[in-house]
Amino acid sequence: MKRTTALIGGRLRSGLQRLGRTVVILAGGVLLSLAVGLLLFAVSARSIEDDARLRFDNEARSIQERLDSAIASYGRAVRGVVALHAAGRADGPPDREAFQRYVAALDIARDYPAIEGVNFASHVPEHALEGFVAAMRASESPDFAVKPPGRRAYYEVVSFEFPRDPPNRRLGIDMAANPAVATTLARARDSGGMSASGQPMYLQHPTPHIAIGMRLPVYRGGGLPPSVEARRAAYVGTVGVAFSVQELVRGALGSPDGRPLRLSLYGSNLPHAPGPGAAPVAGDRLLDGADVRGAGPDPDTHFITVLGVNFAGSQWKAHISAPKQAMLTGFSRYLPWGAFVAGGGATLLVYVLFFAQYRSRRAADQQRLLLDTVLDNLDAEVYLKDDARRIRYLNAKGAAAIGRPAAEVTGLHDHDVVAPALADAAWEHDRAVLEGGGRSAVQFEQGQRPGDHGTRQLWSVRVPLQIGEDPAVLCVSTDITELHRLKARADAASKAKSDFLSNMSHEIRTPMNSIIGMTHLALNAAPDPRQRDYLEKIYHSGQHLLGIINDILDFSKIEAGMLELRRETFMLDALMRNVEVQLGAAAAAKGLGFDVEIAPELMRPLCGDVLRLEQVLINFAGNAVKFSERGRIKLRANLARAFGPEVLVRFEVQDRGIGIAPDALPQLFTPFQQADPSATRRHGGTGLGLAISRQLAELMGGEVGVTSDPGTGSTFWFTARLSLEDRAAMVGLGAAPAPAIARLDECAVLLVEDNPFNQQVARELLEQAGAKVTVAGDGAQALAAMERARFDCVLMDVQMPVMDGLEATRRIRADPALKDTLVVAMTANAGVVDRARCLAAGMNEFLAKPVVPELLAATIARCLGRTTAPVPDVAMAPVAGSSAGAAPVVTGGSDVLDLARLAATANGDTDRMRKYAYLFLETARENLAGIENALAGGDLTHTASLAHQLKSAARAVGALTFGEVCEDLEAQPGRMASSGGAAVAVAGTAQARALVARLRALLLRIEREVSAQFGCRASDGR
Repeated sequence: MKRTTALIGGRLRSGLQRLGRTVVILAGGVLLSLAVGLLLFAVSARSIEDDARLRFDNEARSIQERLDSAIASYGRAVRGVVALHAAGRADGPPDREAFQRYVAALDIARDYPAIEGVNFASHVPEHALEGFVAAMRASESPDFAVKPPGRRAYYEVVSFEFPRDPPNRRLGIDMAANPAVATTLARARDSGGMSASGQPMYLQHPTPHIAIGMRLPVYRGGGLPPSVEARRAAYVGTVGVAFSVQELVRGALGSPDGRPLRLSLYGSNLPHAPGPGAAPVAGDRLLDGADVRGAGPDPDTHFITVLGVNFAGSQWKAHISAPKQAMLTGFSRYLPWGAFVAGGGATLLVYVLFFAQYRSRRAADQQRLLLDTVLDNLDAEVYLKDDARRIRYLNAKGAAAIGRPAAEVTGLHDHDVVAPALADAAWEHDRAVLEGGGRSAVQFEQGQRPGDHGTRQLWSVRVPLQIGEDPAVLCVSTDITELHRLKARADAASKAKSDFLSNMSHEIRTPMNSIIGMTHLALNAAPDPRQRDYLEKIYHSGQHLLGIINDILDFSKIEAGMLELRRETFMLDALMRNVEVQLGAAAAAKGLGFDVEIAPELMRPLCGDVLRLEQVLINFAGNAVKFSERGRIKLRANLARAFGPEVLVRFEVQDRGIGIAPDALPQLFTPFQQADPSATRRHGGTGLGLAISRQLAELMGGEVGVTSDPGTGSTFWFTARLSLEDRAAMVGLGAAPAPAIARLDECAVLLVEDNPFNQQVARELLEQAGAKVTVAGDGAQALAAMERARFDCVLMDVQMPVMDGLEATRRIRADPALKDTLVVAMTANAGVVDRARCLAAGMNEFLAKPVVPELLAATIARCLGRTTAPVPDVAMAPVAGSSAGAAPVVTGGSDVLDLARLAATANGDTDRMRKYAYLFLETARENLAGIENALAGGDLTHTASLAHQLKSAARAVGALTFGEVCEDLEAQPGRMASSGGAAVAVAGTAQARALVARLRALLLRIEREVSAQFGCRASDGR
């Protein structure tokens, strides 16, 4: 508990540390992005503000220029009146009528809207005042008077003005009464230049406004006198205009509505100077706009400038301001924030990408280190090589194999690292992968390296890769030398096992062929009940023994993966009835019975391997009968699951037998295991049935199981995946108490068999089924017979002289006229490998000797399509009541001749026994002479072929010892080929000669035994 807590705490601390480092790094990235964003915000804001300031300055200068232009235009109007006077009679004041016409022609209302009036002020010395007033009363108005009244040195009196009746009438006003104005007029008189009103006037009519004037002196003679004295002497008065400052600004700048710039215009007594003006002060007079002195706009939020405006030589101060935001255009006002977001976001993105790249690089380095660690500790040689044969990578195992550090050989060519022969051999495999572009896995033998003992077996997997632009190959080579040795030993053991099973099958099935076949024939010919009882017991014992052999061979086939499932259509009720019929007699003998239960949804045609289903059910049900003493046995079939066109069916066999102990259940379905060893002695059995049932169920896509209580009973179950069959016409599994042998009426069968005794047995069985049989002694004769006549079926032995059955079948399949002929193998070699060889050669079906009579005919009938009934795995009991005449069977014999075997071959017929015995003697003499000739020529292959023929014949007549020696002689070429060497060949030939000598001695003893049993040879005709 403490270790677990400490481990959890350590992992938690490590995780928190990693999380803390990640948070710190990410926080640094956020701060950096904020700093960059703020910097870009400040730079862009400053740039935008500068641009706005420039725009503001341009607009302010535009205002200044327009004001200067407007004032200059008004000044030109005044100069035009003076020029008119100079052009006319200039010896006195301007002509009133001409003055009026000129002013009317100016179209003041349209071109000079700010002008309120144009007037002429006469210069009147004090002594001429009375005459001037009298003249004005006579010409202008009887009530004309100088205002303000009083005595002064001289007067500047407005003598006439246009329009004649302006809202603010100035006629009679003495402008010199105001000292400031008098001084300004005197300065203009002396200079001859334009003068501005020293004091602006605030007028109420027509609306409250500020008015100001400009005046230009007029001299007698029209021109400008050259000196001040002359000017004073010629001075007659001034022409001037009075105008509204507001109208002047409005006319020059337009309406202020919608314009961001605000103007405050001030008048001052300062002379005009170019450039920026000084800020308004307390002595300046506000002419237009809001007074900004003391409470002006905020310089932080506004652009502010003061520009000088030239008003007739005096300085006006134009105070211009605008909000900074108002001077921004379009997207400019959002650009700083955009720069902040974009700059900060881009910086954060770059930082994150850099951080991710850093972490990725670091993770890649860690992964590379981990990969190097794994590859260096891998029990395999790993290298990476490019198409120039340069080694790009080598792990520690590979470096150790060549005896040099990996860093030293990286970058070198392979032939500089290992011996050229080894490098070239490996490069051939590497180049094949580079050129083919596909993965390669190959086992190859590598020659010796320094310090190695013998060759090495390597399993190499090569994969094409791309290193930049260069193609490369990655090779992982595992040293499987020891595994190769173990595999060779395992293969040898497997081959020995297969050879053993094949030989045992051959050795057991050959006599079983005689026992079952001849017993079947004898039953048909034995009328005596006692003899029939003996024969039936022999027949059933043979079936039992054949069942054990079939179990062993089935187990071998399943282990080798050679068992193939068939696909047939059947009904479950027929399958269950067939199981019940086959086991019904045994169950009834013990007082037992069967109950069949099938789910309603399964009462329809199904497809599957019905024989294997029946085999498992019979195994389970047979065990139930064997281990039960009471009650009834239930056979059930239920739907476990349905998926598309397939169903999973669960089969159950329930009994009330002795049951099984719980500790025995786990091993119950393993080979050669039984629930109780004592039960084996009591009930018999090999312990293979349940193991085979499990493997068959798994082959059919299911599984097996059992539930059991000792003393109560057991339920064995298995599942199988079956297909649904919707055909309307379907032949079910017929279960008959005594199934009849399939008929082959009018069927032409070619029996290809070199053994005369097997010819005899097979021919009689086929003719009994109604077939027309033609016999051929080898494959060549079979091909010749097939060229002469057509056959429905060829029953082909495998091992034959001249041409064996495999080669004959290949030639049949290669002939377009014969390729569709049915070929059935019939051989005593019944192993998995033998069956595979036959099917690979093109044979349609496979029958193992000894051939069960019903199986022989039923197999041919099924292959020809004459029946759809399943072919039984073992023979049925003979039909009761069959009888035929039979000759008495000769018994006895010696160790060289088994007369029981000979009687079985001859079907108990004494004449046939005599005929077969002497036929064997004659064949043995001929073959022994041929064997001796072959040995003299050193042809051991022909010797083995002749020995094979004698072996089969000797076993058929009961000369078993003679057959064993023939088998030993037959195996001599194989022993010599496996050993090799000239000395071995000489020794093998000598051994063969010794075996032939032994065969000669045995043949003499057999001749004496045949003569003793059947009389002399001369009295017997062939």
